[in-house]
Amino acid sequence: MKKVVTLLIFIAICAIAYHDVTDGTIHTIRAEKTNKRTNELPYREITVQRGDTLLSIIEREMNGKLPVPIDQLITDFQALNPHVNAHSLQAGKTYRIPLYKQK
Repeated sequence: MKKVVTLLIFIAICAIAYHDVTDGTIHTIRAEKTNKRTNELPYREITVQRGDTLLSIIEREMNGKLPVPIDQLITDFQALNPHVNAHSLQAGKTYRIPLYKQK
């Protein structure tokens, strides 16, 4: 009987660990902000490569210089990609990345 209980506990622990790794248990709170510039904000669709972050993509597109504050970048990204967390981009997926004019 102890072996069966131990096996069930082990299976439960494995299932919980699998859920944590694949889906996560921390729910992020997304602020639903409406941005009037969304309709006129230019963007480019970019497929994320392994190791890319939103900041690294923008810096690569803008040749190393971030033209807006990071908070504005995140707000613009989330306006272009509803229901996507800017902090958890997935490799292989395509996202709309805001384009800014260089100063």
